Order: sequence, then C-alpha cells, then structure tokens
Amino acid sequence: MLYLFGIFTSFYLFTLLLLKRNQSFADRMLSIWMVVMGLHQVIHYLDYAKISYQYPHLLGLGFALPLLHGVLLYFYVLALTAQKQLSLKLVLPHFIPFILLIGLAIPFYALSGKEKIEVFSNHGAGYEWYSLTQISLIILSGTAYVVWSLVLIRRSQLSLKKWHLQWLQYLSIGLAAIWMLVLFFDDGVIFSGVSLLVLLIGILGINQVPVFSGHFESNFTERDRNKMVAESSPVRYAKSGLKADASDELFARLELLMEKEAVYKNNELTLSELAAMLDVHANSLSQVINEKVGKNFYNYINTLRVGAFINLAAQPDKQHYSLLALAFECGFNSKSTFNKYFKAVMGETPSAHFGLLRS
Repeated sequence: MLYLFGIFTSFYLFTLLLLKRNQSFADRMLSIWMVVMGLHQVIHYLDYAKISYQYPHLLGLGFALPLLHGVLLYFYVLALTAQKQLSLKLVLPHFIPFILLIGLAIPFYALSGKEKIEVFSNHGAGYEWYSLTQISLIILSGTAYVVWSLVLIRRSQLSLKKWHLQWLQYLSIGLAAIWMLVLFFDDGVIFSGVSLLVLLIGILGINQVPVFSGHFESNFTERDRNKMVAESSPVRYAKSGLKADASDELFARLELLMEKEAVYKNNELTLSELAAMLDVHANSLSQVINEKVGKNFYNYINTLRVGAFINLAAQPDKQHYSLLALAFECGFNSKSTFNKYFKAVMGETPSAHFGLLRS
C-alpha cells in the first residue's frame, strides 16, 4: 500500500507542476524528477508484485534509473540558486553514467523472456559484474550530486528565503538518506524510503513552501541591496578598463535589447544570462547599468517591469485582468516583490494608484 501511495503522489505532484502557471526551468526539472520517481516506483512495484514475471521484457527496465535522481536534484538546485547558466553542453555530460549503464545492460536486454526470469530468480547469477558496476556508480554518483547540491545551497543563503533554503536542504538530505538505505538494505526497505520521501516532498512542497503553486522569491533585504549597490560602485570598477565609448555602446545595445526583446519579462533573468545575450562579461554589464542609470541589476530590471506593467494596465483590453496577473506577465514572480518595486517607483501601492485612476 505504501508503494502505491508513493506512485500516486509522484504523478500527482507532476500534474500540479504541469498545470502551474508561469513554469520556470526549475519547475520543469522538478516535474521530470517526479516522473522519474514515479516510473522507478512503478517498475519496482511490478517486480514486487511479480507482474514483471508475466511480462519478462519489463525486467531490468529500471537498472539505470537510480543514476537520474542525483542529477535531477542537482539541476533543480542549480536552477533555483542561479549559480550558472544551463546549456546543453553543460547538461549532457552528467548523463554519461546513465547511458553507460544502459549500454552495459544490452547483453541482458537481448536475452529471451525465459532467460531474464532465470537471471532474476537466481539473484543476478552470471551478471555479478554488472551489479557491482551498478551499485558503485549509484553510490559514487548519488553522493557526489548530494554534496554538490548542498554546496550550492550553502553558497545561496542570502539569495533565497529561509523556507526555500530549508526546502532544498530537505530534498538533498532526503536523497542522501535513500543512498544510505541502498548501502545497507534490500529493495523493499529502499523503496519504502522512496515512497516516504515522495510523501514528504508533497507535504512540504504544498503546505509550507509554494513549490507546486507559487513562485520562489529572492530574499534581498535592505542590507543585501545596499551591499549590492556598494559592490557596484566605481571603486569596484576602477581597474575594469571599460572606456567611455565602449560603455556608451554597451548601454545602447542594452536599451535596444530591452526595447525590442523585453527580456526583463523573463522572471528568472539573471545578470549572467543578460550579459551572455550581449556577449560581455557580467562585471562590465553591471558597471554600465550602475553608471548609466544609478541602479544595480535587480533595481534596473524591476523598474523596467514596473514601466511595462503601467503601460499594460492602461490598455482598454486588459481591464478585465487582475493587477497581479498583469504583473506576472511583465516578469514579476510574486505579489510582494511587485508591490515593493511599484511603490519604490511610483510612491504608492498598485491598488491605491489604480484605484484613484479608475475612480
């Protein structure tokens, strides 16, 4: 019964993520992980209930799946903490162990159904080498990705709120606990642990952190913003070597990009991503923004979003939309962030401003 609860919860959480508005890359990573979790549990349940023995070509389909859990956790944490820009070149090497394990299993997959049943009935007799390779890759990969994830989380303590940090820590520690079960227990205990982990993810993600319905919000306090402004001061760029004409040219390209592409509407836009679009170093772009508009990156982007929101809200065909829906369309990812920056730019709250206009 616990296995079935785990399977149901995995696909239920996947469905919530699939229906979520304004999906981010992190949401897609988590949804893929929930599908992998669900499929892994389904395959185990088929083996546990001996259903696979009636359809022997299902045997062994889950050999390489354990290698995906650590990778998907790592990319989920990486996407939320925005440590680096993700590209296909960056992502693909992480799946080499998964592909390798599938390749090594080809001799088993080539067996007849009767032969597969015999191998499973004899606890992998004749394929001991594969079992040793499999468990070694699972433990090494699982440990490495959990450690890397925890390192990213530790480095991001100022950029995410407390509950969001705890959420990522729970995921990482929960997966680490599963790898401990892999070392010392059989599949029955391991997958009972997986089912409990999925249930915990559902409880925490739905009730305490807006993972499956809301948006992660950066935790930039006044102290953090002051620190960012200070770091963007001319002293920081004294040795950058960016000349006045180059600065003017870069700012002109930046304004053109914002005008033509409106990239500020991407609610996950980072300084590094914007710099990559302009083919410049992030420090140079930060310098130009600070010098030309007197703002740090986050203030600059959110000021543009406020301007876009005001223009959008003034359109007659948008009057039936809520202010928050329009704010999300302009790139804001939470009500509190929207209200904070709108008031900073306009000197009053959105409801007060538009209440006066519409009255």
